[in-house]
Amino acid sequence: MMKKIFSILVMAAMATCLASCEKALDFQNRNGLSTGMFWKTQDDLNSGLNAVYNMFYRQGTWTRNIHVQLNGMADDGVSYAGWTEVAEWTKFKYTDYSFWEVPKKIWAEHYTAINRANQVLDHIDDPNIKFDSEDARAQIKAEALWLRSFYYFYLTILWDTEPLCLHTSSAGDKPSNSTPEATFAQLEKDLLAAIEILPARRTREQGRPSKGAAYALLAKVYAQQHKWEEAAECLEWIVDGEGKAIYDLVDNWHDNFDPKTEDNKESIYEIHFSLCNYVGFDQTDNYLDPNAQLATQLEHLQSPKGIGWNNIEGNRWVMEYFKREKTTEGKNDPRLYYTLWYAESDADFPEYGKQLIYDKTWEEYQYSDTDSKRVFIKKYSTDVRPLYYFTDNNYRSIRLADMLLLYAEVLNEINNGPTDKAIALVDRVRQRVKLPALASSQYYTDPKILTDYKEFKDHIKIERGLELAFECIRWMDLKRWGFTEENVAELRTRDADYNNFVIGKNERFPLPQIEVDNNPNLTQNPNY
Repeated sequence: MMKKIFSILVMAAMATCLASCEKALDFQNRNGLSTGMFWKTQDDLNSGLNAVYNMFYRQGTWTRNIHVQLNGMADDGVSYAGWTEVAEWTKFKYTDYSFWEVPKKIWAEHYTAINRANQVLDHIDDPNIKFDSEDARAQIKAEALWLRSFYYFYLTILWDTEPLCLHTSSAGDKPSNSTPEATFAQLEKDLLAAIEILPARRTREQGRPSKGAAYALLAKVYAQQHKWEEAAECLEWIVDGEGKAIYDLVDNWHDNFDPKTEDNKESIYEIHFSLCNYVGFDQTDNYLDPNAQLATQLEHLQSPKGIGWNNIEGNRWVMEYFKREKTTEGKNDPRLYYTLWYAESDADFPEYGKQLIYDKTWEEYQYSDTDSKRVFIKKYSTDVRPLYYFTDNNYRSIRLADMLLLYAEVLNEINNGPTDKAIALVDRVRQRVKLPALASSQYYTDPKILTDYKEFKDHIKIERGLELAFECIRWMDLKRWGFTEENVAELRTRDADYNNFVIGKNERFPLPQIEVDNNPNLTQNPNY
């Protein structure tokens, strides 16, 4: 009997112990953060928002790879990269749909940014979180909406049918494809909400979006859908409305790409880079390293052959188009000097003296006869010597000249031909670099360019191609103008890569195959 009672007592004690252990296992680890412990204060939300901004400094976003893809796929850029897959992915050749540098890094790091924004947005309206003011809460929300829209805009420009995720992701999520229309509709909603909150000016913290940055991004969203009237309303605010007192063209065109003249009056949104963490190349992959780099590898990407990686350079037609028309002083367009390096540069710009390309003359590179015809991208180059992996030149993601030319295009679409306003907008960009007004041009002498819808639109394509070359804009322009048989045939005359372009397929990337394989709700893009 005693033995039986003892057994019962032991079993009861064990049960109590097990229950206690289970309860102990429920305790949160106070030495580490979790979702349940975070998102309690205004500082937590600010930290979450800063984590979204931090995603600018990744190889798959604005530190590196997206420049190669957006500029390389467009007709102004070309890749002769020694890394075969890097070059092929700009030439519409995709042998590995899960190639690490493009579908995995660009895709994954954009979605990391989006998920970080979603976490902020999922908690920002929690009434239990106390803020200094409701305006402080609203500002964080508006910035998170803008950032999520920014990242989704570029995902859609590249992939079209990526999933639209609007809440914090979990491991079991299996989202389905979205459509450009559905994604853009969400961006319209989010950006309109952000416009109501964001300040018109940023006198401090220029790296954060303003009302103008939201209007500008929304204008691009509308224009890609050919919603011309809606785009015009956004552009009117920037050019003729409240933004007129904020934005203007800088006198010196090169100031838009010089690290000494950042955040100038032409800049609507800049991605801010810094060398405060002067670290090695490999640390860019460590998201949790507080000392990870905050700089850009753009110069290393587009450096001349034999200096950096030389993953992207210019197509020769850009140089030739610049040289078709002289300034009112009879000189070559100064934008060419600051956009490209090429063998004839010294002869074309004697007023600048002998050019040094990373402390060497063109002749000192001793390029072969074939290489002597190549043109290297000079835009965004700095005085850093020797060329280091990283530089701190801010990236002017949206600037006024882009908006002026887009506004001219939009007005031409609305009115089925150029208005005086549209012509004046183009002339404003041209005359900044001392090109004559269109009506006075000695090169564009056909009067139809001032009256005919198609002639003016074709000219806008040239103006945008020269003013905005290698600024990650041309690819979205080509998508907006449409990859018709006629348009692609013309592109082939300027860029041999378009001999590989298949209409109905190459307007978008293939989805990362690993995502399609792991998610039964995700369908690969057409014709892949």
